[in-house]
Amino acid sequence: MRSKNGLIEEMKKKRFQFLHKLYEMAEGTQRASFNMYEIGKKVGFDEELTKNIAACLMAEGLIESRAIGGGRVAITHQGTCEVEDALSYPDTPTTHFPSHNIIIGPVIKSQIQIDSPQAIQKGIIGDDKYKELKEVIQSLKESIDQLGLTPQEKSIFQTDIQTMEAQISSSKPNATIITGCVGSITRILEGASGSMLASGFIEALKALFS
Repeated sequence: MRSKNGLIEEMKKKRFQFLHKLYEMAEGTQRASFNMYEIGKKVGFDEELTKNIAACLMAEGLIESRAIGGGRVAITHQGTCEVEDALSYPDTPTTHFPSHNIIIGPVIKSQIQIDSPQAIQKGIIGDDKYKELKEVIQSLKESIDQLGLTPQEKSIFQTDIQTMEAQISSSKPNATIITGCVGSITRILEGASGSMLASGFIEALKALFS
């Protein structure tokens, strides 16, 4: 099974996705505020995950609440610096995020590297493959209880599936987010040692992104 550190890294990457989207929406200013659930929706996160991510980013001083209850948030100067450092030096970890080497943005056909020696590297997906991906996702949902995952792995697995479904149903699917979720799911499946079912899913996903 995957290590605790690996699961922590996955959550850090999701927090960076949220922060980066807020950075894009703010267009370089700390004055603008946005509904945090709308930000979460744009990157394919459900409300519970969005709430948890926002709370963590607030605790780290990367975003701040602009309404009672934290419904609206704004990026701070520290948060802006974190995003810009991460984008400028992708091979170097920032104070709060690991190095990621991942292209951020709505890129449909680009090479994307995911941090795992066994991960999918090319990350190329065309419109003709979205239907096939949906079929694989459905099979994953139906088989999740047979993969022998820990509760934490299962939670991340389900979140990644929900994120991909939201992106695929969008009028403008973000291939970077989809590829990141596929990489996350693949790493979890790699931890299902000796599982023929997991191996089959890994091969199916790699075939789609080769």
